[in-house]
Formats: sequence, C-alpha cells, structure tokens
Amino acid sequence: MLLSMARRKQTRPSYTVNQVIASNVAKARLLRGWTQQEAAEALAPYLGTKMSPASFSAIERSVDGGRVREFDADEVFAFARGFGLPIGWFFTPPSPNDNIGLATPDAPADGLDPHVLLDALLGTNETVDAWRQLLLSWPLMTHRMRLHDDGSADYLGRDEDDVHPRLDILRQLQAGMSVRDALGDIAEARHVLLQLADLLAELGDHATDDSTSTTPARSKSKAPKK
Repeated sequence: MLLSMARRKQTRPSYTVNQVIASNVAKARLLRGWTQQEAAEALAPYLGTKMSPASFSAIERSVDGGRVREFDADEVFAFARGFGLPIGWFFTPPSPNDNIGLATPDAPADGLDPHVLLDALLGTNETVDAWRQLLLSWPLMTHRMRLHDDGSADYLGRDEDDVHPRLDILRQLQAGMSVRDALGDIAEARHVLLQLADLLAELGDHATDDSTSTTPARSKSKAPKK
C-alpha cells in the first residue's frame, strides 16, 4: 500500500547510482563506437573475465529499471581502464534537461536533485580541501637517471606526472558549472556581457562629453542688495 502511494506521488523518473553507472556504460560504448561484443572484449583483461553478450546487454537494459544491475568498485575501475575514461565519467548524472531525479534512501518520492551526485563526485568548497590534503601525501614526480661507471649520468625523463595539479582542473570545472548555473549557456552569457560592456563604454563616453560641454554654467544668484 505504501509503495503504491509513493508511486502515485512520483512526478519524474529517478535513477539509482547503479542506473547512472549503467547509463554511462552504454554512453561509453557508443562513444567508442563499439558493439556490445567489442566492448566485452575490451573490458575482459581488466575484469578478469569476458562478459557474455547477454550480461552486457543486461547492464544497458537495467537503466529502464526492470532489473537494476549493481556494480562494485572493482568493476567501475575496470570500466574506466577498458573504455579509457575517468571513473568520474561513470558517476556523472544525467543532464538536468532530462528531468531525472537521483533515487537514494533519503530522497523524496521524485528523487534528489542530480547535482547532489556531482557535489559528491567533484567535491565542493567545503569538501575538496580534504581531498587535496590527501593527495599531498603523494610524493612529487620522480625523475629517472642512468649512472655510468665514470660517474656521468643520463637523464631519462620523468617517471610520472604529479597528481596534485589535477585538482585545479576540477576547480576550473566547478567554476564553469557555477557560471552556467547562474547565467545559463556560457557562450550566450559571454555575448550578453560583451554587449553590456560596449553599452557601458558608450554611456561613459556620453557622460564624458556632457562633462566637457561648452554650455555656460548657470550663474549663481546673488542676494539682493539691502
């Protein structure tokens, strides 16, 4: 009875996080231009087994909610390696334009705002610094050298890049999202702001012209003589 009442109150579809992942697995396959068979073959080395066509199809069908496929962390890591995409790709919620909520145990009938998942994925001003501090526990990039018997050395380049600057990319992404939330389409907002800047410059020119006008100033009235 309670379940049926909740369904009647639901005003929009909602995805669980597992359905978000399943949806993005399907998007990743289309991005790479692979068939389900080709995707299964690409993932096999990282999963440790090759999924059958039926198993891969079940992942993509679980988006519809008939039977939701649940994923573990090892599988999502394998998806990232097999498709050559960041783990964050698979946790990115649908666009707000799709009007799909995020189904969680604490959500109302029509789900949470999907932005909640983005905050968990990218961090916020309040949470990202803790992640930065954790990344700072990683050493700086190392450099490889080959030493010869005569004491000379050959520089072989960096072993790997620092991970620390990657959070700056997330900061830029967060800033861009904040601008988009406030102003809508960034390109359109930029066009409007440029037009506004031109208008303000034009108004400023008029104000300057008025201040340098040759029109004589009104003479101050003098008090009548007694």
